[in-house]
Amino acid sequence: MEKNIAKHVLADVLLVTHGAKGERETRLMYELLRRSYHSRQMKWHEECLLEAWEQYKYWLQSNNAFNLPAIVQPESHHKKNPELYYPIRLEKRGRKEWEFAWPSEVLNLMSIFNLACEQSENGDLYNAKRIFTSLINICPYFIDAYNHLATIEWKSGDLIQTEKHYSRAYTIGCSVLPANFKGQLPWNWVENRPFLRTIHGLALVKLRLGDIKSAQQLLGWLVKIEPNDNLGARAIIENIRIGTLPRND
Repeated sequence: MEKNIAKHVLADVLLVTHGAKGERETRLMYELLRRSYHSRQMKWHEECLLEAWEQYKYWLQSNNAFNLPAIVQPESHHKKNPELYYPIRLEKRGRKEWEFAWPSEVLNLMSIFNLACEQSENGDLYNAKRIFTSLINICPYFIDAYNHLATIEWKSGDLIQTEKHYSRAYTIGCSVLPANFKGQLPWNWVENRPFLRTIHGLALVKLRLGDIKSAQQLLGWLVKIEPNDNLGARAIIENIRIGTLPRND
């Protein structure tokens, strides 16, 4: 835990330096620190710095600290709109595995979010919807608030609003991913679950609306990034293929 914290502190320092002085100065600072740690045999510090450098390079490659894409389909989720910004990042968890890292604005609102979830589960959809909407007004990149609004609209039968909420969450989630993302977002890394639920939900509403092709694309991509398939995407794909999936399910 301490090493992970140190890594992210150092990575943030590198990113801030990059923003203030550019990539060349950031690299110089990194090299000076690395040589200093190495010469003083501070192996733990040097390992943290090396991991921080990899995280910094990934952020630069993905450019996800600065840009947001337009509404997209899975095959083109890397398109970005440089005028918009959401401070969400990915953190490396393994050779191919990544996990969403939510900013403090989201984490600080979780108690209110949980209250809205409780009200929704108890059938008080009016107040739940009101709170989820207020959360988005405060924090417009709160993906799981969009997911729950979509669920409420789904239950009411408003598929257009359902699609609107899921599409917005999908756009925000895709803004975190770099161009041609080849990694995985496992369900077991719990911070990935909001975005995975977004893809699943958007696929289901596309299916309900009769957009079979988009549903298949979304579900196929979901299997690629979450191969353990905790949401059952493969079964839906197979049911679509053989034509046994009722659209009202």
